[in-house]
Amino acid sequence: MIETGFDTDLSLKVCARRMNYSPNYLTKVFRKETGVNFSDYLSEYRMNMAKQWLLETDMKIFEIAEKLKYNTPANFIRYFRKLGGTTPGQYRDSFLKK
Repeated sequence: MIETGFDTDLSLKVCARRMNYSPNYLTKVFRKETGVNFSDYLSEYRMNMAKQWLLETDMKIFEIAEKLKYNTPANFIRYFRKLGGTTPGQYRDSFLKK
């Protein structure tokens, strides 16, 4: 569900409902199987997609932020920098200049 719905308003509750499980049960199973909680896994998956799009497409940063369901491009840029130590623009530039 994450691979196909990462660019939607996906949540643990939505997944649990689709699978006919309680959110509490799915939380426990998800953490046991992946070693991380659902929201961290989803955020990491979205960041990996953002990195891929930054390198493989000419999408603007605001378009990537929008597609990944960030409220504002600034939130996306802050989170990207928090995880990777660089802004999305700097990330793209560092690979394109090589």
